[in-house]
Amino acid sequence: MWFKNLCLYKLETAFPYDAEALEERLAADPFQPCGKLDQESAGFAPPLGDGHEQLVHAANGYLMVCLREESKLLPASVVKETMDERVGAIEAQEMRKVRKREKDRLKDEIILDLLPRAFSRSRRTYAYIDPRDGWIVVDAATWKKAEEVTEHLREVLGSLPIAPPQLDTAPQAVMTRWVSGKAMPSDFELGDECVLTDPQLEGAEVRCKRQDLHASEIAAHLKAGKRVSRVAVQWRERMSFVLDADMSVKRLRFNDVVQEDTADGEADSAAERFDSDFSIMTLELAGLIPRLMEVMQDTTAD
Repeated sequence: MWFKNLCLYKLETAFPYDAEALEERLAADPFQPCGKLDQESAGFAPPLGDGHEQLVHAANGYLMVCLREESKLLPASVVKETMDERVGAIEAQEMRKVRKREKDRLKDEIILDLLPRAFSRSRRTYAYIDPRDGWIVVDAATWKKAEEVTEHLREVLGSLPIAPPQLDTAPQAVMTRWVSGKAMPSDFELGDECVLTDPQLEGAEVRCKRQDLHASEIAAHLKAGKRVSRVAVQWRERMSFVLDADMSVKRLRFNDVVQEDTADGEADSAAERFDSDFSIMTLELAGLIPRLMEVMQDTTAD
């Protein structure tokens, strides 16, 4: 189980639940598949997957949970086509125009008719709680998706005082200094892509991929006033990722030196492999997360 994205939340108070108590709370909101007339359903599922029962996977003090969502795929084009057919039939048979209110009622009826035949899409979003250092880490590419997990946790726990990382310095300013060649931490190394945005012109951006970020053309953009809003970096040759100005981490990859640690261990089952991967991943992230928060507090950035 290797996370590919990170959205980080800081716990504002001590997390009061151990694995057993959290399991009991999550059991109040288990995942149930969509019924015939349901468009979507969401709830907590075993992180280890189908065939397992535990809703909390605990290892080395970390608590992993999984929010499973199912949604019916009902394309708007199909609904519109069916609607047009029914409206056309009514207008032809009754020699009258179908008004908006009646169309709205017809649309609801059409959706109810089509739902039982619609295909379902299932998605799992994983997160783990670090009670010792006070973090909730969600494997989500966007804050909106991460908040679906934290909202469900808040509902079952009654209260969940958390907040995204609060920094004294704007992440854009720190990342811009890195790409400009100033104050790059020694344990971080620039990758080969970034996104440059113009603070004076909304929507204006330059995307650079497979580029030397110290090249003269990049420097020219920075001199013209553009800021770095996303940049690829590597940390201690153990992980590489893309850091966004909203402090989300995307395309996280654990490098070979970390993957070799899992290969050295002996796992007789998928469950044991899952537990081993989870233990190694959380150990690595326990080093990265506080260090990332530290370097992003660069008070020299402007």
